[in-house]
Amino acid sequence: MDEMTTLKNFRPDAPAPDRARLAPGRQRLLDAAERRQRRRFWPRAGWKLAAAGAAAGVAVAAVLVAQVTPTTDTHRVEAEYATSPEPTDGQWLYQKILTRQSTLNFRDDLNPVSEKGAPAYMELTQETWTQYGSGKIRRMLPHGVLDSVIGEADAGSPKKLRQKVEKLPSEPQQLLRSLSEVIRLGGDYQRIQYTFSSADTIPFEVRLSLFRALKTIPGVVVRPQLVEDAMGRPALAVHPSDDNPFTRETHRRDELLLDPKTYEYRGERTMMLVGGMIDSKVTTEETLIRVSAVQRFAAAVNEPGVRP
Repeated sequence: MDEMTTLKNFRPDAPAPDRARLAPGRQRLLDAAERRQRRRFWPRAGWKLAAAGAAAGVAVAAVLVAQVTPTTDTHRVEAEYATSPEPTDGQWLYQKILTRQSTLNFRDDLNPVSEKGAPAYMELTQETWTQYGSGKIRRMLPHGVLDSVIGEADAGSPKKLRQKVEKLPSEPQQLLRSLSEVIRLGGDYQRIQYTFSSADTIPFEVRLSLFRALKTIPGVVVRPQLVEDAMGRPALAVHPSDDNPFTRETHRRDELLLDPKTYEYRGERTMMLVGGMIDSKVTTEETLIRVSAVQRFAAAVNEPGVRP
């Protein structure tokens, strides 16, 4: 029996607590926030899968292929990370996403409940292929079957986004201004989060500039202790302060995960904070709801379904 069938048997009437399941309550908050402040926007890092209607609310990042030695805040690249030749428009970028998520039932967004007989967490793997020139997306279904074209990337093709990202300036304030012209919606934090998660390849110096710019944004928190992604890789957790409308209402915090040395995008993590509700009981410690680990491989392939 495959993983998705197992999960459905545990929870026949309740999807996993992904972005779509959390959307009703969350959207009410976001709509209210947007009415109060037009710059408030919550684009999700899982744009490729969300655009495709996929369940996993995670995005894609490159596999770590850089060797970086920290010197000062600037760091120094010892060996330029390996890159394959730029793909042709007809080639496909492969991505693999591992998600470890709670089996809590989120029918009530503010008071999820445990499912009888279910394990605390399930691990799911998602593979997708995105066409470099067009942004079309294909996804691997259970039993190794490819589905039909399931959508296109929201930000345009990987080719177009890559070209825009490579031109970003290094100075933080200039970068934030330039990024606001590339991504029209959202605030500074959401635009950088979107860039980390969505661009197919970000050069090291651009990643470093994005991270520096993140730290200049009022209210953005870089947690002092490293966390782990779903593969056990160490990661920096970055997020807006906990006084944003979504976190105040739900006691849940969404975190951007970055490699602590190279600032490669590693995935996302959602935590239930102290004071939330699980099984009608107030939480007294932070609880993991979902964590992802994202891999993408530099070499493009000639057709969907083929792995590098």
